[in-house]
Amino acid sequence: MDGMVINMDDCKLKTLTQIEEFLRGTGELFHVSKEERYPLVERTLTRFGYEKLARKEKGVILRYLERMTGLSRQQVTRLVHQFQETGTVRLGYQTPRRGFQRVFSSGD
Repeated sequence: MDGMVINMDDCKLKTLTQIEEFLRGTGELFHVSKEERYPLVERTLTRFGYEKLARKEKGVILRYLERMTGLSRQQVTRLVHQFQETGTVRLGYQTPRRGFQRVFSSGD
């Protein structure tokens, strides 16, 4: 694990100015767990009305999500695109439970 996993309540960050201050004041110490990533991204994009923000403000939100989730810029951008298309952010791919079916029986 490269960072510390913290269950953080980010509800106190209500304005973009507060997020910018948060980004200036923190290093690479915050990463939410894998299970909390997608709800955090969806909640943040909804709360700040991402689609209505100016380009510079969208950049602030992207940097915040990168810092909080530990994901790369491209990964965050994909999640934002998913949110814009569907209105939700979900884990994109899950492996099939059974995978390939057996062709031969154990007696062959």
